Amino acid sequence: MQTMKQWFSRGFVLPAAAVCALLVPCTTVQAALVNYSFTGTVGDVSKALKSTMPSGSSMWGTFSFDNETPSTPPGSGRYMGAIQSFSLNFGSYSVSLDPTGDTNAIRIVDSSSGDLWRLKTSVTGNSIESVEGINTRHYVPAEFRMDLEDEDGEAITGTSPLQNPPSLGDLSSNRWRLVFEDENSGRTVRVQGLFNSVSLTAVPLPAAVLLFGAGLISLVGLGAGGLRNLRGAKA
Repeated sequence: MQTMKQWFSRGFVLPAAAVCALLVPCTTVQAALVNYSFTGTVGDVSKALKSTMPSGSSMWGTFSFDNETPSTPPGSGRYMGAIQSFSLNFGSYSVSLDPTGDTNAIRIVDSSSGDLWRLKTSVTGNSIESVEGINTRHYVPAEFRMDLEDEDGEAITGTSPLQNPPSLGDLSSNRWRLVFEDENSGRTVRVQGLFNSVSLTAVPLPAAVLLFGAGLISLVGLGAGGLRNLRGAKA
């Protein structure tokens, strides 16, 4: 018991805790989420959607993905389930990620014949009513897709998900598309356009960095404890 008290008084507890935290394997894998925001302009619009999102209007949104998602199959550049959140807005109308949908993937192609960074995901939102002749249809949002392409093959290096979306200035083309389905017939309509910006908004610190910071704090505590002991000995 006396030995334990001496350890506490000499500042050994914090460093020991830090060492244990570094040595004990993590039981929970934390996703490395990368968050992006984007803006764009509405281009082509199916007639059924023109009253809600007319040509020339603005759209904006956000998405996040886990850049530690393994490719499926390995080495394919396809990352299934990587998208963790998504939102898209047209004025007062909005859609968001549908976690129960069939589509959720990021695809990255690095080729001399053309580079591609594609996000494709199922979405959900309120239905849009459209009167077409004697029929009244209700279209529900189904899928969003963004394509960032460079036909020269110079915008992307490698197919790791750590390869973030390329800068719009490095691309030969960029496009987005939101598809709606009629609730009854399955007929599809769409709105599509171009991006004005795609920008990084935040990158949370990975767990390893946080542990390293905790270790530094503990070492500072050790130094302070040693200094106190030294002063006590001189006194």
